[in-house]
Formats: sequence, structure tokens, C-alpha cells
Amino acid sequence: MDAQEENWLALSLVEGLGAKLTGALVSHFGGVAEVLSASPEALCRATGIAPALARRIAEARQVQAFQTERRLIAQHGVRLLTLDAPDYPVLLRQTMVPPPVLYVRGDLSPPEGLHLAIVGTRRFTRYGEQTTRRLVGELAQAVPELTVVSGLARGIDTIAHVQALESGLRTLAVLGGGLASIYPPENAELAERIATQGALLSEFHMAQAPLAKNFPIRNRIISGLCAGLLVVEAGERSGALITAGFALNHNREVFAVPGNVDVYTAQGTNRLIQRGHAKLVRDAGDILEELRGFRRSRTVQLDWLAEGTAGAQGTPGGQGEQGRIFDALARGPLHADDLSQELELPVERLLGLLLELELSGVIHQTADNLYALS
Repeated sequence: MDAQEENWLALSLVEGLGAKLTGALVSHFGGVAEVLSASPEALCRATGIAPALARRIAEARQVQAFQTERRLIAQHGVRLLTLDAPDYPVLLRQTMVPPPVLYVRGDLSPPEGLHLAIVGTRRFTRYGEQTTRRLVGELAQAVPELTVVSGLARGIDTIAHVQALESGLRTLAVLGGGLASIYPPENAELAERIATQGALLSEFHMAQAPLAKNFPIRNRIISGLCAGLLVVEAGERSGALITAGFALNHNREVFAVPGNVDVYTAQGTNRLIQRGHAKLVRDAGDILEELRGFRRSRTVQLDWLAEGTAGAQGTPGGQGEQGRIFDALARGPLHADDLSQELELPVERLLGLLLELELSGVIHQTADNLYALS
């Protein structure tokens, strides 16, 4: 690691320092090195943070956690990719809350190539497996430079990775835990293959356990890396639908494979199609006719979180869907289902917006599972 990467690593390890505050500090002081060199008093004056957090930032390069993380990164052959690096994925950088630091094992290049995410249920059917394999095979024949992105989870994710490798495609696996240990453990060998024909990625620290709360956070990276997202099978409350919600919020193309209306794993995909949120897919041609028109310059609307657009109080002020959420929560905490009904937003799309707002530090989830302004 070079000095800049070490600085980003140290800052990313500071407990209680979210993406929004990190960005505010880097913007105020002119760079990550300047943030780490600032005195606790200067840090408090800059953003009004608590003295305890300011001290943790000032001591970030001296703590044992930083030394341990450096050792694990070297031990596992991992490199860091920071938000200001020239080879940071362009589409991911354009999302609402891009991870400041990505841990990468393998090769991400070419970052400008066509990337398609493929996700689905862990409890797949034979139809889901066969359709995933067929579509990936067709895509490989039509676009041999395609990169398939998924989450290394059991089920459709695993099938997509394996078929991509067997078809000669590059594949990227975005993990919900640290790269020091692979989850699920039965995919350890598959992960090794992916690292030689693509890359393993995570925003979580090397030894981070694959906690349930990490996977929706991980899903925004899967969507953010890609021009489009294909959902093969998904239940009505599936994590794959949250990924689809992120893709819609990121202004990506969303595709879904239709299924038997009597089968649980088809309920989520059929609903995406029914509501006009996803294009029905029969074969690879249905995907490619949309993706070939996708331009790298196509960007998500960052609304109030874009640099220079925040109001005097740093609030959304009613702009876009994020602003509508803010205005609703300004009247009091709400459950996601109630918020979905009030705003007339599909819950899978709303959950993606809520998570990105939570990662930005604008809202938080209470102990009784209500969302409230921070």
C-alpha cells in the first residue's frame, strides 16, 4: 500500500465515522492526509463532531486495529482501491454512497467494460438453475468481454459465477464480510477460481464476520458496479429485490425472468415485471438490446447528496425521492411498510433508499425498527 491508501485505511477503521461525515471532513481539510493530521480541536470545529470521535480520528494511524488490518491485507494478497483512485469503478463512484475503500483480491480491469449483475434466491428451482446457465452461456457467446457480477451466495449467485467461469467470462464476487474468510465456506474453492478469472471485493474490514445486516449493504455495490441487473428467481421479501431496488435508484437497467405464478420463487420477479420495474427476459437478446445503449456517462441523480447541492442545514429539503422520505420522517418516525404506503413507493425500492440514507448518516433505525431522522 502507498501512503494515500494507508491514510484511507486508517480513516475507514475509525468507529462511528460514516460515509457522509468522511466526505465532509475530506472536503473541509482538502484531503484524507490532512484530516488525519488535524488536531482533535480542529476536527471538532470543522464539523461539530464529538470530542471522543475527534480523538479517534487523530489517533487512527496509531491504534492496533490499523496495524492488524495492514498485516491481514498483506497476508491475503489483497489491495485497496480508494474512492479517489483513478481506477475506482466509474459507475460505482456515481452512486449515492460509494464505499470510500474497496478491498480487492484479483483483477478488476477493464473497469470500463460491460458489467451485468445476476442475482436470485438461495432456494432455487431446477428451472431457475437451467435458465441462469442458459442465459449466461448465450451472453458469453454474444459478448465474450462481458463481466458477470454477483454475491457468492448460495443458490443463483453461485450458479451465475460457476457458469460465467465455465463460459470463459470474467466474474466479480462482492462479499458481505471480510476477505480473510470466505462465506459461505463451501464456496471457498469457487472464490479461488474467481480471484484468478476476475476478483473478490468487499467494503468490510478483513476479519469482519458475514453478519446479516451486511448483505443489504453489500447489495448496493453489486448494483453500482453494473450497467444492468438480472433477477432470476426471488421471493416477495428477497434480498435480490433489494438489489433490484438499488438498481432502480441507480438508474440501471433491470431485467427479470418470469416464472410460474404458483411458485414462491417467482413472486418477486413476476411482481417486478408486472409493475414495469423490470423487462421480461426470454433470452440473452432481451438483455443485450438494452445494455448496448447504456452509456458510461449515464449517471444517477444524486439529488441533495451531490457535492455543492446541500442546503444550509445539510437536509434534502423536499428534493427527489430522498427529499420525500426526509419530509415524511420530519413528521415523526415511521416503519418501512407505513412509509412505503404513504409515499406509494414499492418496498424493495424504498429499502434501498432508506439504507443509502442510513449509510449517509441522515436517518437511523430505532430499537423498535422505525426509521427516524438523525
